[in-house]
Amino acid sequence: MSAELIEMLFQGITLGGLYAMIGVGLALNFGILRVVNLAQGELITIGAFLAVGLIALFPGLPLALILAGAFLGCAALGVAMQALAVERAMAFRDPMVPMLVTFGLAVILRNSLVESFGANLRGLDVGGLGQARFEIAGASFGLLPLVTLVIALASFGGLALLIFHTRFGRQVRALSDRPDIAALMGIRIRLVHAQVAALSAGLAALAGVLLAMRASVSPFSGVAHLLIAFEVVVLGGIGSIRGALGAGLLLGLTQVISARLDGNAGLLYVHAVFFIILVLRAISGRLT
Repeated sequence: MSAELIEMLFQGITLGGLYAMIGVGLALNFGILRVVNLAQGELITIGAFLAVGLIALFPGLPLALILAGAFLGCAALGVAMQALAVERAMAFRDPMVPMLVTFGLAVILRNSLVESFGANLRGLDVGGLGQARFEIAGASFGLLPLVTLVIALASFGGLALLIFHTRFGRQVRALSDRPDIAALMGIRIRLVHAQVAALSAGLAALAGVLLAMRASVSPFSGVAHLLIAFEVVVLGGIGSIRGALGAGLLLGLTQVISARLDGNAGLLYVHAVFFIILVLRAISGRLT
């Protein structure tokens, strides 16, 4: 295998890990709460802006504390959104009601960002990490993409442990499968909803920080992030955490490979792969 091919696969996998992080919060939100959260893209953007703000206030702050601060800030916002608006909308049987509520929240959050920070692009200054590289067997790899991949995999690993090996995870899975029986068994439905909303928003914040480390973001970036999140969730299976990771890797590899073949493609082939898989699923009768 040539060094160039190895480098391309590395770039695709690291980008795919980032895409998976963008989608996992939405997958968790829909899989448990059954809410299509249209404000997820704005939560990702807010996570990036929180990280930029923390660096501005505390220069030299360790990356771990930046990630923790962004996670906690967005988690608190997620709880507030859930308790004040989304939970009430979920009382309606029509799934359009909470979806429209989250759309309204997305508009409010986006315009609040513009009012507070302006419309300029912002990025997270990672110092020498952005240019640092290492070589293995003649292939050159960027250290920053590797760091983002490690953070993404650690986040997925921690989420899997939380969902499949803790009491909270058992409550979440019970609530996802049969909310009526879960309520009869004494599970506090609203509390679990708030905890899931906090976790989903916190994961969105981590994705935002990773994005800000690699590229610039603006208050209007949320729509693009939401589109990628939807594609990751749909391809991976709605509500599937493992599926979100696999779908993110697929889309990341697709973008990097297509960029080598067609430098002007952008996300064209990423969206094309998404469309083709949807068509094949429709033909086979398996849409999720």
